This record gives sequence, structure tokens and C-alpha cells, in this order.
Amino acid sequence: MRKYEIFKIKAEYQSFIMGRERLLFDLLAVGPSTNYQEIEYLCDQLNESELDQLIKQKLGKSFDAIDSCHNEYRLTHLIKGEVFIKMGTHCIQVYCQGSRMLDLDLFVALSSSTDRFFAVMNEQEECGWLKPVKYSDRIILEDAVM
Repeated sequence: MRKYEIFKIKAEYQSFIMGRERLLFDLLAVGPSTNYQEIEYLCDQLNESELDQLIKQKLGKSFDAIDSCHNEYRLTHLIKGEVFIKMGTHCIQVYCQGSRMLDLDLFVALSSSTDRFFAVMNEQEECGWLKPVKYSDRIILEDAVM
């Protein structure tokens, strides 16, 4: 089973965090309850109704069954496996059992709303943006000139 914690980074801190993802991982990997003040400072509070709509509309098409109760969701796909999602005030906890395609389906759905979602996978010490920032050719050229 794979476990992720997903946070929505505040817009004003996103550019600062770019290139410093490992430092953010070190802060978030301890656990949302341990560093709550820092998480509250860096991360937006999650909009439960927006995420509810996103999960039901975007993921509803990809899964055979969706059960929901009190900000918890169980999504089942007969071939890929099962995803359990639990929403907190600043963190989405996700448990995936089965194919890695489950993870991808969830990441694509969440990243369709914003590019500020950042995931932490503590057990494998992995982290990253659900929707990596793309740089235009102009920006890359300007950086190369400097």
C-alpha cells in the first residue's frame, strides 16, 4: 500500500519553494500534526466542497464505484485497485492499493484544478509537485545568458 500526504502550497510561497522541494519534504515528512503551525503558514486551507466536486466529477468517470462519507472517499476500480482519500483542513491523506495508475488518475484530477499541489510519500522519502511547472523557452534562454 502506498501512502501520500498532499498539500496545497500558498501561491505566494510557490516560487520560493521551487528548487527547495527537499527542504519542504523535510518539514512535511515529520507529519501534519507535528508541524501544524508551519503547515498552516505555507499551505492553503483545503476547500472541501471544491475537492468533493473534483473527486466525484473527475474521478467518477475513471472508477467503477465511489463511496463517500464525512470527507472520506473510497474509490474502487475492478482492475486497477482501490484508493482511500481522507481530507483534513490542510492535508489530503491518500492510500492506494493496486496499480500505480491509481496514483496517476488521482494526481491528474487534482492537478487539473491548480498547479500548487505538493505530494509527500514518507515511506519512500519521495516528494514532488503533482503538476510540474513548465518554463517557456524565453525564461530558459534568459537563465542561460546569466
